[in-house]
Amino acid sequence: MYNNNENSPIELVAPAGSPMALDAAIGEGADAVYLGLKDFNARLRARNFSYNQFEAAISKLHDMGKKVYVTVNTVFEDWEKDRIFPLLKYFDIVKPDAIIVQDFGLIKLINDNFPSLKVTASTQMNISSSKAVNFLSKYGVKRVVLSRELDFAQLKTIRQNTVSELEVFAHGALCISFSGLCLFSSYFGGKSANRGKCTQACRRLYKSDTQKKGYFFSPSDLMLIEYIPDLIELGINSIKLEGRMKNASYVATIVKAYRNVIDNYQNDKEKAVRESFEILQNDFARNKTKYYFINSNNNDFLNTDASGEIGLFVGKIKEVKKIKGKIMGFIPTKEKLMLNDSVRVHCEEDKRRKSVKIDTLIEEKNGYFIPIPENFKEDDSVYLILRKEELKKYPHIIPNNLSQFKRHPGISKTPIFKKLHSTKKNVHKFNDGIYVKTDNIADIYIFPSIKPEKIIFVLNKRNFELLRKNFASLPFAPKDFILYLNPYFSEESDVLLQEELNFLINKGFNNFIVNNIGQISILKNYDANIIAGPYLYTFNRYSVNFLHDAGCHFFVNPLENNKKNLFEVNEFFDPRLWFVEIFGYPELFQIKADLSKKYDFTDLADNFQNQFHIFANEEQTSIIPEIPFSIIDKIPQLQKNNFNKFIIDLSFMNISKNYYKTIMKAVDNREIIEKFSRFNWKDGFYRETNNENTD
Repeated sequence: MYNNNENSPIELVAPAGSPMALDAAIGEGADAVYLGLKDFNARLRARNFSYNQFEAAISKLHDMGKKVYVTVNTVFEDWEKDRIFPLLKYFDIVKPDAIIVQDFGLIKLINDNFPSLKVTASTQMNISSSKAVNFLSKYGVKRVVLSRELDFAQLKTIRQNTVSELEVFAHGALCISFSGLCLFSSYFGGKSANRGKCTQACRRLYKSDTQKKGYFFSPSDLMLIEYIPDLIELGINSIKLEGRMKNASYVATIVKAYRNVIDNYQNDKEKAVRESFEILQNDFARNKTKYYFINSNNNDFLNTDASGEIGLFVGKIKEVKKIKGKIMGFIPTKEKLMLNDSVRVHCEEDKRRKSVKIDTLIEEKNGYFIPIPENFKEDDSVYLILRKEELKKYPHIIPNNLSQFKRHPGISKTPIFKKLHSTKKNVHKFNDGIYVKTDNIADIYIFPSIKPEKIIFVLNKRNFELLRKNFASLPFAPKDFILYLNPYFSEESDVLLQEELNFLINKGFNNFIVNNIGQISILKNYDANIIAGPYLYTFNRYSVNFLHDAGCHFFVNPLENNKKNLFEVNEFFDPRLWFVEIFGYPELFQIKADLSKKYDFTDLADNFQNQFHIFANEEQTSIIPEIPFSIIDKIPQLQKNNFNKFIIDLSFMNISKNYYKTIMKAVDNREIIEKFSRFNWKDGFYRETNNENTD
């Protein structure tokens, strides 16, 4: 265990998005904090820490017997290798207690160059099974932050089947999509959640085709305070509190509550839980949910009537006027407001939100006049987000004088990377040409009209049963299939997948696209061709090399990738090992719940006039855009760079034979189709000084 407090039965890890939040976390009894620097972390909008602040925090907290975990939990592109390497070199000197990572390339770089650094797998890695945990342990990963979607029974099974350290989120904001799989923010402007730039599309107001309005994808906050004793008894090493985007008052409140239940549950469990629950009433956050912890089929965790934005609803602005040159809004409310409190104002249609500190307060009979930001008006909503009086004065962890903390990553080149040469045996396992993907077994009977190189068929529970039932009538042989495994692979999926594989491989199916490392662990026991799917995120040469060593000899280009980065990575690999999707409707959200049981509509739009479709089955819900991704007309450019295996993804489409022929004709003619998106192909991930790539 990492626990530094020998008397603590479980490690309490708190968020520190700012120096003030750090003070609050430690002041209220956190055993450890996790924090980020200015780059390469999944909360880039938090204040984060400078290098000298970070070094000072490590020095002070280590003297106090506390731990510091630093987040480098985003993917990195190949051009960033000479920024990542000196950062790791810097960590190797200042010695944080672990590096929290998402990118397999970071594991490769650390193992090869800085083996003394401890590695924790981020929840962004989508680790949900003991197979995946144990697979990572072979590569030096000491601890895994498990997916939030797991229930208690699955956590118990994972704990019984691994000796690795396990960390579980117990409180805070949830992602509606499986962690690490959300493409929504990236699809509309390159602000990728996998790069710390999430624009929180899940919190938007949507309008359905039935004219309903709501925050249809805005989840409540996780709260497992009453189950902390159960997690302790289970042998979970660490509980984690979410909130690096939150203020110090919020951090203080949640740490105090969880510290109380950890320290006191053995004396009087009911009292400890009750007291901690009362403390959490002051966190000014969203409605609370247990998510899937008790019920793995729960879909009652969405707060559709509110954006879910942090804060206590105060009221709506009823009047706006200038008072002594300042724009003030009157809010009728019974809630007590005070000078120096902070509020957030939401415009009526929820397109804009802005925080403001109450530096002027005029109390009226039924409410208050308070300062409001420009361009806000009557009927806009006001939420209280911080009571100034409630924030204690905690001792500062970081000293005012930082002159002794002078270390900096500096400039250093990554070691020379040797080109990975493929063997003829591997290269010729898959021919050049068009590979057609579908999630609908009926489409398979259309494809003989223009035969693709192979059919990529989505292997979920329903499709496996249909495949088995219709095996004798399939118009293609098993060797003509590549079976596509979905990226969320939980502990309860393990046994089922092995049963499916025993049947399928005995029938001659031998080609698989994997999207979770737990699936690699299982497939390595079979004589199968393993292709690393788009959700294993090969954005750099080191992640490709890691997956190659792990048993993947072919790769599907990540949907978020851009052409410049793809071409640069493959200066060190053989492009003939790559599949590139050139058409499809990306899954922007992949949600564990079956939302068809909750909503009676399937089409909707946001306030920016983007349109979407909902596809739900018993296993999950997918949200796809109205406009497809297409680089069909870029095939000549890809072929010029020796990429010759192309995927046409017809999933989520109700295709006919004529439509299929139309699509294939467009591919043959390299046509630009009507209304399409390039996704990140041209401009790449969003940068503050975009854009270096050109078409």
